[in-house]
Amino acid sequence: MARALAGDPKLLLMDEPFGALDPVTRDALGTRVRDLHARLDLTTIMVTHDMAEALILADRVLVMDAGKVVADETPHALLSGAGGAIAQGLVAVPRAQADRLAELAR
Repeated sequence: MARALAGDPKLLLMDEPFGALDPVTRDALGTRVRDLHARLDLTTIMVTHDMAEALILADRVLVMDAGKVVADETPHALLSGAGGAIAQGLVAVPRAQADRLAELAR
């Protein structure tokens, strides 16, 4: 990360940057990258298959299907039902996980 930022870029490309990390480290680094993004005024494009991560870290989420963008929405819009069936199918996963966790906590 330091090497990528050393040249003072305005665009940062990240491909599954947290994929092989444990959940605690993944969350901490996601928060730090988001802070760096804001502090350095970076445009960051991050590829992830983790919809919860995308919703938490992104200003905009693009959903692709078969190589085509099928949704380009804010996290709030996606959580409010926008983006179409494919995007909503992806949003349903972290929602269902949150529901299951809430049930376990009862």
